[in-house]
Amino acid sequence: MFNFFSEIKEKCGNFVGKVVPYKMVVIGGEAIYVEGNITLMTLTETNIVFKVPHNIIIVNGKRLEVKEITQNTLVICGSIMSWEKV
Repeated sequence: MFNFFSEIKEKCGNFVGKVVPYKMVVIGGEAIYVEGNITLMTLTETNIVFKVPHNIIIVNGKRLEVKEITQNTLVICGSIMSWEKV
């Protein structure tokens, strides 16, 4: 089975051995994919805020929507203008 983060870890060996409580990828300003223990805090068309271990992530944009959410994954799609860790 293909695992995106395993592929990156294999190609960038410097991540091996580091404990990372969550993983996040921004894809072309159109999507954000997150793996880890996720708690959704705020959801509007222009702002999505969620908590991951040790951080809160704020995503700003237009037409933002949650395409998938489980306890361990989150997929946000739309026009992503910015994101920040707090």
